[in-house]
Amino acid sequence: MKIILDLRKYDGVVGGVEQGALQIAKNMSSDGNECVLVCKQSREAEVRDLLGERDGLKIVTVDIDTHAICAENRALDAGFFQDLAVEEGADLIHYFYNWSFPKNKKVPTVLTVHDVIPFTFQEAMADDVHKNIYKPGITEACELNDIIATVSEFSKKDISETVGVSIEKLRVVYNGLREPAAFDQAVMDGVTEKFGLEKGYILNAGGIHERKNIARMVQGFAGLVKDHGYEGKLLITGAASGAPYQEEQRVICDKAIADAGMQDRVVFGGFVSEDELDNLLRQADVFIYPSLYEGFGIPILESMKVSTPCVTSNVTAMPEVAGGAALLVDPTSVEEITDALARLIEDEDLKADLLAKGRIRADEFSWERNGREYLGLYKEVVEAREE
Repeated sequence: MKIILDLRKYDGVVGGVEQGALQIAKNMSSDGNECVLVCKQSREAEVRDLLGERDGLKIVTVDIDTHAICAENRALDAGFFQDLAVEEGADLIHYFYNWSFPKNKKVPTVLTVHDVIPFTFQEAMADDVHKNIYKPGITEACELNDIIATVSEFSKKDISETVGVSIEKLRVVYNGLREPAAFDQAVMDGVTEKFGLEKGYILNAGGIHERKNIARMVQGFAGLVKDHGYEGKLLITGAASGAPYQEEQRVICDKAIADAGMQDRVVFGGFVSEDELDNLLRQADVFIYPSLYEGFGIPILESMKVSTPCVTSNVTAMPEVAGGAALLVDPTSVEEITDALARLIEDEDLKADLLAKGRIRADEFSWERNGREYLGLYKEVVEAREE
């Protein structure tokens, strides 16, 4: 098979979305298939470095600055990508990030919608963008593409119900999981000194957003300190953009910390490198991920992969991802958050049981599996078109 793969989203950071697209490109070209990957012209050198030279892989660029929904990208979807598919003799186009508008479709198309969080949590999105661009754009994109892939059974149901997509049009392909960096004592010593973690720490990753539920997490952590005598810190990692929404959320978080009297015990670490995060995950007493909404939740599996016990929420995709290998809490209950943290610190048998289950669960997710399942989906789409 030969596919066109859209990687316009790549802007220098390899997150879960970018990792998935890159792995598909690698898997396709390694299995005797062919892949034509489309990226921003300004990122071509970086993408080539990430993929290396390999048979069956071709990189094509487009001169754009953004992957967002806009007239320029709509024109590319309906014109450039369709013409490219014909020129290359491609079997299908896979648009890999949440929206595309292939109005003049010349080959079958697959669209991956990772989640529809803004239908529930508008967060940083401006009102006019939310109402006039995002919501109608996602709806139109789901109508125009032949198959909508997503990352969890929860997201499949959520997209169907909130966007109005037929459940028969949706397919689940789970995310993969990267291999963590090996433990590095020098890296660990550096972050320990930087953040003051000598007495231990609870780790959270994901940044400052309303749905990340930081205020209640802080309150739950305060209960662990005051009622159970925990001596360590709560370290919250994740980049903050400095945008007005982020500043508003930081004010809310700072008030929660002050109200709980935890000014000396809660640390906002900001952006940390992949190596730093992997080392922090390995050494944390507990990883906590009490989000109000996730379409998947890769950090849950990342903690399991390095044998760190996890507390996460009993809502949206998180129970599905955890697969019985984490303590689940009602994310709106401060008491449940405190109790779960205390149990994992104080109950060694419970901790050992969840760690054993977590290692097994994490091993079920790989980018190789993700690639195989997408290849199966591509074949399904092409065969259906031929019929």
